[in-house]
Amino acid sequence: GMIGPKGGMGSSGVVYIRWGRTTCPNGADRVYYGRGAGSHYGTKGGTSDHLCLPETPQYKNYYSSLSYLPELYGVEYDLDDGQTSLLRHLFRADMPCVLCSVSTRSKMIMIPARYECPSDWNREYSGYLMSDLEYYAHEGSKSTICVDETSEAVPGSGANTDPANVFFMRAVCNGLPCPPYEANKILTCAVCTQ
Repeated sequence: GMIGPKGGMGSSGVVYIRWGRTTCPNGADRVYYGRGAGSHYGTKGGTSDHLCLPETPQYKNYYSSLSYLPELYGVEYDLDDGQTSLLRHLFRADMPCVLCSVSTRSKMIMIPARYECPSDWNREYSGYLMSDLEYYAHEGSKSTICVDETSEAVPGSGANTDPANVFFMRAVCNGLPCPPYEANKILTCAVCTQ
C-alpha cells in the first residue's frame, strides 16, 4: 500500500497532581482543580489510589443503589498527632487538589524523603509524604501522596466526617539505616520535573 504523510512532532509535556492546593506553581498551567478522593478508611475493597476529582463532575444518566459498588469519599487531613504543629490548622479539613501541566518539560518524579530536587531538575513543589494509618480499623492499603507544605483546606470544610483520611508518614529503623534516617521523623517529599 501507499505510505501516508509523515506526522508532525508529538507534543511534549508532563502533568502532575499538586495535592493540597488549587493553583499550580509559576510555569505550570492548571488543567483542572478539585478535591482529593479515595476509598473510606475502613473499606477492604475499593481503590487503593488517591484521586483528584474535578470540582464539577460530568455524569451520564445512570444510577445505581447497589450497596456493594465501590464508593469514593473526600480526603480529609488527619494531622494532629499531639506532637507536631505541622499543618495543624488543616486538622480534619477536606483536601483540595489541582492537575498541573508543564509543556516545556517531559519528565516528572516524586522523590520521597527529600524536599530538594537534583540540581538538573526543577522543583514544582515540596511537602510531606502522607497515606492512611497502619491501624486495625483502617482495612485497605492506600497510595502514598506528596502533599504540599503550603496546603490549604477546601473552604467550609472541617467537620470530622472520617472519610478517606491521610496522615503524615514517618521513618522506622527496621530495614532503613539509622542514621541517615531518624526514627519517628516526619518524611518530606518533592515533585520534580525536567
